[in-house]
Amino acid sequence: MTLKVRNRILQGFFIASLFCIATAVLCFIIAFVNKAITPPPDIRIPAFVTKFAFFKYSFAATMISILLIMLYATGAVFICRQFFENTQTSEIIFFIGVVAGCLCEGVRFLTPLYGLWSSFSDFLFFCGRILFTGRIMVPLSFVFAAVASSSEMRQDVERNLLTIVAIGIVFALIVPLNTAKISSAGAVTWGFPRLFLTVRCLFILIAFISFYINGIKQSAPEYKTLAWTMLLIMAGYGFLTCADNFLFMIAGVPLLGCGTLYYLKTLHNLYMWK
Repeated sequence: MTLKVRNRILQGFFIASLFCIATAVLCFIIAFVNKAITPPPDIRIPAFVTKFAFFKYSFAATMISILLIMLYATGAVFICRQFFENTQTSEIIFFIGVVAGCLCEGVRFLTPLYGLWSSFSDFLFFCGRILFTGRIMVPLSFVFAAVASSSEMRQDVERNLLTIVAIGIVFALIVPLNTAKISSAGAVTWGFPRLFLTVRCLFILIAFISFYINGIKQSAPEYKTLAWTMLLIMAGYGFLTCADNFLFMIAGVPLLGCGTLYYLKTLHNLYMWK
């Protein structure tokens, strides 16, 4: 993938993300004016948060967290476009998969509108598929960034990016969705939650180990830094995706923001010397 094509993709994604945010906010405003906003049921995930008073449920925290993730996706793409415009790096292309997965969280913004979460409609199923696709794409994109970013594999980067999307879609199609059970964070739940959580954790572990091994093999401490900053990103992402209280939201924002800034800064330093 040439720099020109990659930069056009980043620019297109930036515009698309702005459109998605504007559409979501407009739909919310219309529903608010029509008094057609129905908070999802108080089904807390993870369940242990119900035992602690300081994890008190807040519908406002849920909606703000979703909006913050969408704004994060837009801001991250803008930063990539500005600081890597003339830098050929496969990791940035795979990072597009990360921010695309974050943008998929925007479908949760729609579930409280006009009672969508209680409709059992095909659109609700569709939203659930999109959400699950995104949650597979985020950790999987880091795996590819760690194992498929060498100069020898640069010519296959488009194919690998499509592979990430395809794997996410396949997972989303085979997982059984339960539209009768919507979490307090506005997410359609799915069957075998522990199994798929384990799969996602394995993706994160593989990415971490691979980044670390790259740092040892290439005598480049920047790769080790990438491993740790990736964990910060995933921790912040994890808090915001299940944030139905202000404590999770407050914890997620600095982890996701600082992790991303250090991740991109480390990448910039790594390729600046190359």
